[in-house]
Amino acid sequence: MKDEEFFAKSNGETIEEHNQKLLIAFNNLKSKNLLIQWLNTDNEKIIRELIYFHDKGKINPEFQNRIRKILKLKYDNRKYNKIPHEWLSPAFISEEKEKEIKNTLNKLGLDPDQFFTYFIFIILSHHHRDYLPDDNKIINMINEIKTMYSLNIDYKYTPKYLLMTYNSSENRDLWNKYFPYRIRWLGLLYKCDYAASADIEPEISYNGNYNQTFNEWINKNRWSLKDFQIKANNNKDKSIILIASTGMGKTEAAMNWINGDKAFYLLGIRIAVNEMYKRFHKIFNDNVVLLHGESSIFYADLYDDDDEYESAVTKIRQLSYPITIATADQIITSVFKFPGFEIVYFTCSYSKIIIDEIQSFSPSSIAAIVVFLREIHSLGGKFMLMTATLPPFVQQELSSLKDVVVFDKQLMQFKRHRIKIISEDIMSEQSIEIIKNNMEKKILLICNTVRKAQNLYDYLSSYNINAKIIHSRFIGIHRKCKERQIMRSVAPCIWISTQIVEASLDIDFDLLLTECASIESLLQRFGRCFRKREYLLSNPNIYIFRSEPGNIYDPYLFNKTWEIIQKYDGSTLSEEEKQNIINRVFDNIENTKYYEDYKMQKELLELGYRTRTREDAERDFRQIINNYLVIPEKIYDLYEKKISNILEQLDDKDNKNKISREKLKSSLAEYYIPINIGRVYRKISYIKINSNFCKKNNIVIISNTDYNFEKGLSFTDIKSEENII
Repeated sequence: MKDEEFFAKSNGETIEEHNQKLLIAFNNLKSKNLLIQWLNTDNEKIIRELIYFHDKGKINPEFQNRIRKILKLKYDNRKYNKIPHEWLSPAFISEEKEKEIKNTLNKLGLDPDQFFTYFIFIILSHHHRDYLPDDNKIINMINEIKTMYSLNIDYKYTPKYLLMTYNSSENRDLWNKYFPYRIRWLGLLYKCDYAASADIEPEISYNGNYNQTFNEWINKNRWSLKDFQIKANNNKDKSIILIASTGMGKTEAAMNWINGDKAFYLLGIRIAVNEMYKRFHKIFNDNVVLLHGESSIFYADLYDDDDEYESAVTKIRQLSYPITIATADQIITSVFKFPGFEIVYFTCSYSKIIIDEIQSFSPSSIAAIVVFLREIHSLGGKFMLMTATLPPFVQQELSSLKDVVVFDKQLMQFKRHRIKIISEDIMSEQSIEIIKNNMEKKILLICNTVRKAQNLYDYLSSYNINAKIIHSRFIGIHRKCKERQIMRSVAPCIWISTQIVEASLDIDFDLLLTECASIESLLQRFGRCFRKREYLLSNPNIYIFRSEPGNIYDPYLFNKTWEIIQKYDGSTLSEEEKQNIINRVFDNIENTKYYEDYKMQKELLELGYRTRTREDAERDFRQIINNYLVIPEKIYDLYEKKISNILEQLDDKDNKNKISREKLKSSLAEYYIPINIGRVYRKISYIKINSNFCKKNNIVIISNTDYNFEKGLSFTDIKSEENII
């Protein structure tokens, strides 16, 4: 039998046809000059051989019978052991072909025997299995193939040993030696294989002229690019570290740096990602896509046809679009080297990565970002790290890399913030007096925890002061409403919030009352007040109240912040003074818990720590355990019929319509809140819902709580909520 007579897919696609699709995908990448840094004639030969042999193992009676049965073709009724095809594929490499591949490896300056073995490992690894091969069963299947198809093949490999050896990251010398080839060979094979199987382009070309569109947008708004924004484009082939005041135009600098290249713009929280997506999409249209935990729900509202929807979502998940605006966990978690991480690294190796406001992440997450950027940089990728406040040790880590340009700090020349330190709690008569004397203004109050924000709301209400509150413990429909309200708010108004307003939200208030926080958070809060305006009055526009670090902030950094800002009480701060305060707070932090968390995570990753799954990686990156989606009992009782109807349809196995299912998920999300039920919430009572969908997604009804639109979810019997923001 000829190769083209063997099937690769259940739709009747043959191995030969499938391989041709992979070659088309490879040529797509090649034609866009995305592989130009390393792809030469000999490297291309290796890639083409990997493509040719990767699915050869599907030439086995068990696999072919399975496909032929689906296609309603004649098949053999005998029973065979099911062996993953990739473990059989190396048998089809003849001695002559082996010599040819080794000769090519030798031309590349690689040890032919060692790297041919690694070539075999790549083929064995292009699908992940939760178990290891049984060498005897493989040999038995090889004999069946010989007999059934009269093929002269031989198997001289030990797949179990190879998979265990090269998938172990504990031997750092071995791992590092092969790492670039793992990304380029296996990552590219993944990319092409997924594209071929999904009938999509691995990389979608930018539709239009990026630079022309960007410049037209600048001119339309009658803006002139600042020197540092122009410099970003002049350094488009380098990585950049940019520290700039809030409102200076970092985003426009990033747009100019992208220069039409493939890019990922990463932020910490979903609300900030959504807003940044709107900004980019308004300029660059459908060249821009959104990627986070709920983006599939977002796109379900844009499509009517199931196939079109599935194709679009697949392209987004396979990182195929020119510009992706995403939560950082969608990309950075690949640093934990979960099975299949190679496709993310491979894609990023020819992309530009923008990290916006790195200080908004936890120290362990910052460590993951630093390790990720260093590794991507070593593979040819470029990054732009831009922030208003940057811990000095992060700059030291990344500025030492080759072709990294550290821009001069871009600080506003006028002063925006006059501060007053108040050695009382934010729930005090002083705060009431300040608010009552400024009722005509837009006033923002920021607390360190949800519970404190809710208590402050009650406290203001007791003085007949009407305020609105936004935090992380509102059900979906109410959270969206609150987000729209705060983005559109005008004076006079009073808003209470938590850290969720700190990063990348384009909101601007006249007066800020805030609990003390660690300096990087505190300065981010400053950026929500007089964002781009000069402040000339003698009265303060920022009041900082005494607080406690709780479980949110490192005690040393928190107390050092409080100590240092005392010296600026009553001052109108320049941007330079703010940077000096950061440096003073972060001076000699080696023995702090903040730095220890950073150092421990960084060392762990550098020593080869790997997670078993992507979900584990997300938990490690976001430091989230026991994650639940909770429906407050009051909400469930109020909307029980609607919720039950949604769940009934989601549990219906016959409901295969993907758009319909995503819209149902979107409807259900209107009623729940993501909560981490761990040691802090061990006294919480929750009720399991009789639904397979709820069981699979950890959705429960939560009791012994109160809920309303004004305050969100409140815990009535819980004393410890100090680490919930």
